[in-house]
Amino acid sequence: MVDFKSLLSRPTDDIKKPLALPAGTYYAMIKGYELGESKQKKTPFVRFNFTLTGPGEDISPEDLEGVDLGKKALRTDFYLTPDSEYRLKDFIESIGIPTQGRTFFELLPECASKDVLLDVTQRNSDDGADVFNDVAKVKGV
Repeated sequence: MVDFKSLLSRPTDDIKKPLALPAGTYYAMIKGYELGESKQKKTPFVRFNFTLTGPGEDISPEDLEGVDLGKKALRTDFYLTPDSEYRLKDFIESIGIPTQGRTFFELLPECASKDVLLDVTQRNSDDGADVFNDVAKVKGV
């Protein structure tokens, strides 16, 4: 059960808006995957969730001041349509998993804990008040 008293007893002076990651390359590990469908068009997808393990060479330590990589949750979706399934296959092959003669159902569990390289971008919220991170590209290390 959630301890709301503890959550609501925290001094508001301690609450800070999380900083967005600087755009660039990051090393990560696949934490897991989930299946879903998009909200608008109901397109089925596979979503990979990542744990960041470190910055790439294009990210300076100064740019990461005040950013806790361990608290950043990044993800990317691969749509399961005839015109886009090749992207998921290419990604799985890039992380060193052979795909020949196998189904996605067999392959997906093998993706957990694989190391990847993420190309992370920044995007402004619709109202311009917040900055979010997106994974533009992902591939095996």
